[in-house]
Amino acid sequence: MPEILSQQEIDSLLAGFSAGKSPGEIISKQGVKEVVPYEFRRPSRVSKNQIRTVQTLHQNFAESLAYYLTSRLQTPVSIHVENVDQLFYSEYILSVEKPSVIFTLSAGENRGEFIFELGLEFSFVLIEKLLGGNVEVPELEKKKVVRALTQIEQNLIRGIVERSISELEKAWNIIDSFKFRITKYESDPDIVQIAPSSEIVLVISFTVSLGNRNYRMSMCYPMFVIEDTLTKMTLQKFMGVKKHTPEEYLKYISEKIKTTKIPISVELGQSEITIVDFLNLNVGDIILLDTNVESEVKVYIAGKLKLYGKPGIFDGRKAVKITRIANNEEG
Repeated sequence: MPEILSQQEIDSLLAGFSAGKSPGEIISKQGVKEVVPYEFRRPSRVSKNQIRTVQTLHQNFAESLAYYLTSRLQTPVSIHVENVDQLFYSEYILSVEKPSVIFTLSAGENRGEFIFELGLEFSFVLIEKLLGGNVEVPELEKKKVVRALTQIEQNLIRGIVERSISELEKAWNIIDSFKFRITKYESDPDIVQIAPSSEIVLVISFTVSLGNRNYRMSMCYPMFVIEDTLTKMTLQKFMGVKKHTPEEYLKYISEKIKTTKIPISVELGQSEITIVDFLNLNVGDIILLDTNVESEVKVYIAGKLKLYGKPGIFDGRKAVKITRIANNEEG
């Protein structure tokens, strides 16, 4: 039975005839095939399209987490995906610093576990900010701190990780449904055994910009955890995974700001008394203020003078009617 030519072979023949080549030259040229080397010691189990989808998916997660940290820490934070690599699990473990901040996360029933690793230095900066300190940690500026987190520090970081996996679930949701949860914390990467040493893992490396410095964190997925999910990455779903535009995030932040609660206090007046009068104060005593009944009272927002008003009663409750806005010199 004669061999049927493919459309590509037909097109090649027509193009060859147009160029004045003989059929023999065209066929001999087609017989030469390009040899692509295959590395058996490092097999590639994820296609380029899947890599791009995973990278975009985690960039969406990174941006959502950055906006949360910016709100929580009251400091500009940006996070972006640095690399997506396929490694042996043993290679990834060797690349993690000791000690480190490693949380193993369950990907769901019978799905296995993966790693969410925060750099040690990044973790100390997070803790410092959560406790009301500065971005620049004096202890870290003098010398690198090399110690595991205390139990109190672990609990503080755990809160950040729990919010992180919530954002990660939302990012993965366009491809597959996951329910992540923290299984344990470790500081020594050699103890963390979520996969055989020869297992291929997908490693997503992030760069975190906080203040004037950059920090690192990473995620490590064994292939058996996400292999079924990768097969669901069809072209349609790949097109559905996209980066949010700056306008979309501006709208998101604006909506969040509208529902943010801020403390407001009203100062009815001030007074000075002697120590003797202070020691003799009793229930029912009256303290005279430096304001009269018709005077305006000061309204403080987040501890800063912003408004003036008149005290009164509204709907059966004490209230203040705003009369004017304080100028910058007064605040």
